[in-house]
Amino acid sequence: MKILWDLFEISINCFQGFIMMFFPYKFLGGKTTGGFIKNHGAVFSVALAILISLMNYITIFEHIFIFLYLSLILLFSFLCLNGRCVDKIFASAFSILIVIVISAMMSTLSSSLLGKPLYEIITQHNLQRIISVGVTQLLILYTSVLSLKIFNKNKETTHHISVSEWLLISVTLIFSIVVGLLLVQISLDDISLKSRTYIFLTILALIVINIVIFYFVIDLGKKNAAKIENEKLKIQIAYNEQYIENANTEYSLIQKMRHDSKAMYQVLNDFLSKGEVAKAKDHIKKMTDIADNRIIFVNTDNVFVNSIINAKLTIAKSFDIIATCMTIDSFSGIDDMDLCRLLSNMLDNAITATSMVNSDDKRITVNISEDVGTYTFLVRNTIEESVLKNNPHLLSTKKNKEISGLGTGIIRDIAEKYNGRCDFYEKDNEFCCSVILNINM
Repeated sequence: MKILWDLFEISINCFQGFIMMFFPYKFLGGKTTGGFIKNHGAVFSVALAILISLMNYITIFEHIFIFLYLSLILLFSFLCLNGRCVDKIFASAFSILIVIVISAMMSTLSSSLLGKPLYEIITQHNLQRIISVGVTQLLILYTSVLSLKIFNKNKETTHHISVSEWLLISVTLIFSIVVGLLLVQISLDDISLKSRTYIFLTILALIVINIVIFYFVIDLGKKNAAKIENEKLKIQIAYNEQYIENANTEYSLIQKMRHDSKAMYQVLNDFLSKGEVAKAKDHIKKMTDIADNRIIFVNTDNVFVNSIINAKLTIAKSFDIIATCMTIDSFSGIDDMDLCRLLSNMLDNAITATSMVNSDDKRITVNISEDVGTYTFLVRNTIEESVLKNNPHLLSTKKNKEISGLGTGIIRDIAEKYNGRCDFYEKDNEFCCSVILNINM
């Protein structure tokens, strides 16, 4: 009979070990593909189950030793899972809190309903113990699944929660774990039914406090996300207005150049037909000067691409930047607005950085290529010193710090939208921004 009870306890410990490891895995995601097992989740679950069984053999209640469980979960999170440090601390503490709080609440409730000391409830081997433990594990499973659904639903919002806000949640969770352990320790003593009721209500209050703080921080995350989206929307509206203006200007310029070219060639023909070579040469020089001031860098099938590249590189030329561009003609499969936002941000960043270089050799090079539905955009610009070393997060150097990094953020968002990637690197005294877009995926 004792063997059966031991197997029952071990099976419960294995279940809890799995739940406490699986929660941070689902919340953070593994560093490698292949699921929970490939990320060593099963190994750590078994290790945790063994540790729980060992602690149960040594003591009836783990109290402070519960932090050994937390340490093992943290080790799994830091070695095998993705996410920031604060995310890993939160996920690990939350998985422990679910087990601790629900176990404490159900044990205290069972003790109150049956009118027996908690110590007797925990150590007895009968049907009541089986039912109590079974219901507790079901509640732990349900709470874990429900929590993961809530987190997944607010995944975009939680992404905008700052480190300090995550720390607030994590500290609250750890504080709740400590208080919960103390309450369970008190419940082990032979106390009155009234005291047990107070302990049960206190545990419920702990749960409410954690829920309120979590939703308060989630609300802050939503406000932060909304603020950033509003700033992005303002930028996009400004870009859209600029695209329309550039496109109209470019069209008018081309029409004017066609008209002027026809007139100029007619004058040149008159000079040559009359043998006035000197006047013809002077006229050619004037035509060349006009052409230099009306540079058209590209003439693709996409009017938006033409407008953005020609306008931006003309601006670069005004800063004495040598600008060159090699591009394809067609951009099928890519939304025009995405093209405009991508090229504008890539070129704006390059022009801003290069204009501050104290050198006579300032260059911007644009290369756009396509290979079987995969588009590659590469913009390179001259640098004097390492940008990534001095500004690894590529924060904006502009005065408006509230939207720092939105330009690079927009570039990354577009790359992600087309199942591609965005890379920033340095090579041969040049800063390089490479974006790959896949339209066949």
